[in-house]
Amino acid sequence: MSVRVAHLIYGLWLGGLEQLVVHLAARSRARGIDSCIVALGEDGPVRPLAQEQGIDVEVLPVDGMSVSALLGIRRALEKHGATVLHAHDLGPWLNAVAVRALRPRTRVMATFHEQRMPQGKKRHAAVLAAHATDALVACGDKVRQDILDWAPAGARVPVIANGVPLEASAFAAREAARAELFVPEDAVAIGYAGTLREIKGPDRLLQSFLDKFTDRGDVHLYLIGAGVMEDSLRAAARGHGNVHFTGLIPNASRLLPALDVYAQTSLSEGRSLSMLEAMAVGLPTLAHDLQPVREIHRHEETALLVPLGDRAGLGSALQRLAGDPVLRARLGANAREQARRHSIEPMVDAYEALYRELAARS
Repeated sequence: MSVRVAHLIYGLWLGGLEQLVVHLAARSRARGIDSCIVALGEDGPVRPLAQEQGIDVEVLPVDGMSVSALLGIRRALEKHGATVLHAHDLGPWLNAVAVRALRPRTRVMATFHEQRMPQGKKRHAAVLAAHATDALVACGDKVRQDILDWAPAGARVPVIANGVPLEASAFAAREAARAELFVPEDAVAIGYAGTLREIKGPDRLLQSFLDKFTDRGDVHLYLIGAGVMEDSLRAAARGHGNVHFTGLIPNASRLLPALDVYAQTSLSEGRSLSMLEAMAVGLPTLAHDLQPVREIHRHEETALLVPLGDRAGLGSALQRLAGDPVLRARLGANAREQARRHSIEPMVDAYEALYRELAARS
């Protein structure tokens, strides 16, 4: 039986959450799940990525919750015949629950992709909204713990771990990827792929890199992506020829094989898709020692994990990885093996089962 699902997200910026939604919608189609994407806010580069996969996209140029937003979501649901409304993160979820008052037979579920505790009035609204939600899905164990801290007793909070495509066709060959990034021959390439915003800590990565490699032409840093911090990061790196900014690159994960080390110094995480993709191509990772990171990485086995706030420790770990190819090879091989546990297929299986269960109750 075909099931129609609408994914509700905020904006179409090219982030991990948005790309996960595209992967999920595309891979669900072969299983009889017909999905569309409804985006609140600004249009962006995710629209063509979704449309290339045959996924319909509706953009509602509204910010926050409003009558026009709720009516627009309802129109999109009616247009696509969706019986399940799958919201992603807090803002879209609160809108989804409000839409249920206008379309009572709609089944509402939400996935939380990051550690974010609703505060003040939003916390009260979240508790009330949970009573009108069929499932609150967490992308990992720590995120689930956070949800249980505010959700009402008896709330359904399953964990459906994020997954990534593992097939080799998802990534460029190493030589082609290094050529596209203009990596000098024999250079050690350290890189991050994602949005350049404070929560991801690219400034901490850059500072630690410059602490150790200012005068090293054989070690290069690649910041693959764009975001609100790009101008300040470029200013901080001015005059350093071994720091490179690519700007926005669709499907940036395909360039990960160009790197020798993946570094993501986030201040908070949910279940990082970029880290999983780096594992899938066999890259050792440098990251902060956060519980969600420990759910996928093990210190000294697949990654080097440094306490949050330890700038000197980050620099020393970068130096160690850059200077020890044997360590990189060992951590990378272990990471590739560990990545098999994080394939996208079990994630799609779990969501398909939940969609079918909810649709049967609509």
